[in-house]
Amino acid sequence: MESSRTYRTNAIVLRRINVGETDRIVTLYSREKGKLSAVAKGARRPLSKLAAATEPLTYGKYFAAAGRELDVITQAESQASFPSIRRDLDRIGHATYLVELVNAMVEERDPNYELFDTLLSALYLTDGGADPEIVARYFDLQMMSMTGYRPELDVCVRCGSSPKQNGITFSPSLGGRVCDTCAPLPDDVLYLSSESVAAMKKLIAAEAREVAATTLPQPVKDEIFNAIRWYVRYRLDRDLKSSEFIQSIATERPSGKD
Repeated sequence: MESSRTYRTNAIVLRRINVGETDRIVTLYSREKGKLSAVAKGARRPLSKLAAATEPLTYGKYFAAAGRELDVITQAESQASFPSIRRDLDRIGHATYLVELVNAMVEERDPNYELFDTLLSALYLTDGGADPEIVARYFDLQMMSMTGYRPELDVCVRCGSSPKQNGITFSPSLGGRVCDTCAPLPDDVLYLSSESVAAMKKLIAAEAREVAATTLPQPVKDEIFNAIRWYVRYRLDRDLKSSEFIQSIATERPSGKD
């Protein structure tokens, strides 16, 4: 039976920090409690029962006690460790991006069941063989929609008009489309092709089960990634480390890969 101080929760490990000789501080994204930090005492000891369940990119069930500054994990049971992600550099880069984005964007103790379920679905999709780039862009756009940051792709964010051209000029700082008549254009505008705009709209409207079957040409994926990277950077005032890692992988991608 749970007391007023103890609780159980389903959560995804966003990050962990080693402290002392044997302990870890773990950042969890919990379905029931939102983002929280907890100490896992002895998790780094050989044969510790907490070791596997406190690794990043693990989905598990956690039993914890509320603390004054940090909660204390007393028991943990791993539900999914996503082994296919861990065996592939591209997949682990994009999965790390997902959890780093959540850690950076969400507030402590602010549960969002829909966002949690979408993150978990994205990890399962990435582990199950879906294109990790498309899964990441799906998650980007879904998360932005859920948290009030959905980019405006249909009308000009300045004047509200609906320009007729298929491709758009997109301003990360203003949060969406800017028409040519609203001069001067912001310094940060990017051009998005009609194919990229259509793909972004499709991913905003998509269900998770549809993402695994979605394919996009590499130039479209690159264009969307660049726009969203700047969009996120503007809101965080910094780049995500995983974005830099993903970009370094992309520079080594053989030309012509779709």
